[in-house]
Amino acid sequence: MLTVTTIVGAVFFNYSVPLKENTLLKERTRNIQQEIDFQKSFALRVHHVQAMIDSLGAPGQNIAFTNTLIHGKLADLQSSIPQKDSTYLYNMYTDIVEALVGLQSTKNDLLSLENARKRIDEYKEVLDETRTELEQTKRDLDILRISRN
Repeated sequence: MLTVTTIVGAVFFNYSVPLKENTLLKERTRNIQQEIDFQKSFALRVHHVQAMIDSLGAPGQNIAFTNTLIHGKLADLQSSIPQKDSTYLYNMYTDIVEALVGLQSTKNDLLSLENARKRIDEYKEVLDETRTELEQTKRDLDILRISRN
């Protein structure tokens, strides 16, 4: 009787444990596959946002509209990140989104500085023209003074 019980117990555990192990491994495989799929999707959307940021400042580009689109894409990207307890890569994903926000901000700052540089160059040209006119006016004034004497 003890032998039969031992054999039945061994057979039971021989089939029961691998089934549970198999179920657990299938669950882990499914989770890993979901993570891989999310990473592919996330990377594709990141590249799309990067392309949009790179296009800022292109000739004929409406910067305000493009910035609005980029903000929307970044918000979608942030909201698509799984909750912190479901993935160990949560911090990496949020850091990527924050880096893209910083990149967009830096690109906008660069564009505004380029516009400021153009205005400074225009002001320098106007200043040079005004100085030339001032010199001419001084000469005319000197000639007028000499001719009055």
